[in-house]
Amino acid sequence: MKRRTLDFEKYQYAGLAASLARSEESVKYVSGALEVLAGDKGLKLGEEALGFIKGTQASEEGIKTAINVYNKKFQEERGKYKPVDLAKWYDSVLSGLEYTEQAKISIALAKHNETLKDISEKVRKATYIINYKAQDDLFTSEQRSEAKETIEKYKDVLDVMATLDNYKFEELRSNAVEATRKRSLEDLVKTL
Repeated sequence: MKRRTLDFEKYQYAGLAASLARSEESVKYVSGALEVLAGDKGLKLGEEALGFIKGTQASEEGIKTAINVYNKKFQEERGKYKPVDLAKWYDSVLSGLEYTEQAKISIALAKHNETLKDISEKVRKATYIINYKAQDDLFTSEQRSEAKETIEKYKDVLDVMATLDNYKFEELRSNAVEATRKRSLEDLVKTL
């Protein structure tokens, strides 16, 4: 039985593209990730995919814009879920682990009954309070202490998710590499 996809999954290749764009070694696969985003494994644009692909690849600015727009959508849609809900998305990454190991990860993901958006916002605010140095008297020592507690409270689940995200994006990466390879070789053939 095929599992029900999560709403954000159609944007997951935008998340991959953003991840690839941050890596000097992998940036060459960004356009491939955007191609997959437009296709059947992403937005399913059909015939319109060609225009999307050509438009985004027409310039570096087009690629950056597509990454920003669709990665933001990926993050917004994903933010509606609680960490435990992402276990469905991570299922292929967790396969092969012993049941007890999968259970420990699931327990870590279920620790907080809040959406990713809420968790991210709390951590962002706490990080700001901790790192704000311009006017040290702007935040009290109690506020700074509470901010440190907030960071510590969510550290485990965010670390688990960061690790799982890395493996999930690595799993998706092969589709981006394949799209890039195909396009590159087609372009090479045109020059022969």
